[in-house]
Amino acid sequence: MLNTIFLIIFSLGLLVANIICFARKKYLYLFIPCMLFLPGYYGIDFGNAFPILTVTRMMFIVFYIYAFVNRRRDFASTGLQLKSIPKEYLLIGGYFVFRIISNLRYLGTYSAATKTIFIIIFEQLLFLIAFYMLAPTKAEIDKLLIILVRVATVFFVIGIFESVTFVRPFDALYTVSREVINEHYVRLGLLRATTTFGMPGLYANMCVLVLPIIIYVYNMYHKKRYLASIWLCILALIHTGSRADYFYLPIIFGLYVLFLLKEKGKLILFIRNTAIIVVTLFLFIGTNCVGNPYFRYFYIGTGKSILNEVGFDFDLNEGAPEGIDGYGANNKAAGSIQGGTGSRKVQLTSISYTIQQSPLFGFGAGALDRKELKCYFAGEWRPYPAIDVGIVEAVTYEGILGLIGVTLAIVSLFLLARGNKDHLMLCIAYLLTTLNTVNMYAFLFLFMALFMNDFERRTSLE
Repeated sequence: MLNTIFLIIFSLGLLVANIICFARKKYLYLFIPCMLFLPGYYGIDFGNAFPILTVTRMMFIVFYIYAFVNRRRDFASTGLQLKSIPKEYLLIGGYFVFRIISNLRYLGTYSAATKTIFIIIFEQLLFLIAFYMLAPTKAEIDKLLIILVRVATVFFVIGIFESVTFVRPFDALYTVSREVINEHYVRLGLLRATTTFGMPGLYANMCVLVLPIIIYVYNMYHKKRYLASIWLCILALIHTGSRADYFYLPIIFGLYVLFLLKEKGKLILFIRNTAIIVVTLFLFIGTNCVGNPYFRYFYIGTGKSILNEVGFDFDLNEGAPEGIDGYGANNKAAGSIQGGTGSRKVQLTSISYTIQQSPLFGFGAGALDRKELKCYFAGEWRPYPAIDVGIVEAVTYEGILGLIGVTLAIVSLFLLARGNKDHLMLCIAYLLTTLNTVNMYAFLFLFMALFMNDFERRTSLE
């Protein structure tokens, strides 16, 4: 009953927000957060032969209409010729060509290939075109980033809440009849936070991808509320139980230090703020460990699991309070295909298998569900139940052609980011996240649209 009430209130509120934001020419500020944060199981299901008509896809249609009606730039007015197209845009074009060609190979064989082509064109190509036509100003982009930080902060709080209470409010938005990934894993006695992202690793990657945006917004306004957002971001990340993402944090903060070496004042401020966040976070965790055996087991066990990834061998079941079934999912007892580093190493072997069997086109979208994806473990090639590495997804699904396409997109992203440290940090953060989950294309194409918009603004001033 409560789920139904939440679904109705949320849906009506979102409908009203769509109408108001469209009418007031503020739709960009609503659409982008919804594109990133609304779940894939929230929508209408017309059967397995068709993609789910998610609420996000409905909003894509509205956004394209909005961008056309309120366009500040179009292709006719630019007088763009093929020879004058920037190489960064040509690389992006190459991404679409290679991925579409790869999926065309299986167009008449698997419905998943048709769905993938639809997503590439409808959610990626048309999105870049619409964003290009809309041409938001720098002030509008900065406002959008502030809104993204606020929305993400709410999701940090909800993620921590559901981890501790086992109450998942966004499960109420599950309106489709087919099975969509929406995992419920308990690790070290607490629920691994997912919110609307379906998997703890994807939610953790969201935290990593949003972190540079929060730092950028803080550097603009120097308000303590954004330091609080960083604090909550890190705590939410801890509650995902995604160990790979834990290692990304020191990399990101270390790179910021390197970037600021020539700016002493900014460097001192950054180190001071980082120290405040880390110390207060440890004080918070320490206080909870003293006062609650369940939190103590979770936080200490999390620390041990991180150390196990770098060669230690702690017993993660040790110290479990009464009623807690030890470490939980992906325990070392699972053997050679355990989670973490071991799992990723096993998955990388599927690249070799794909190159041997179908190098150019891979096995087609949905190969994992069809159990065609095989990895080498326990002395033989066996079907594997998951894909947690971006390069594995690209090669096994779309072969060398798909890998070339994704590589071109990432290279173009770095080229568009050159000369801008904030953009470069987003590129690095995205590249890191491909090491522990599938590609999060919504974030990739948002970053690409932002960088292209900035590129157009800079080149128009030259």
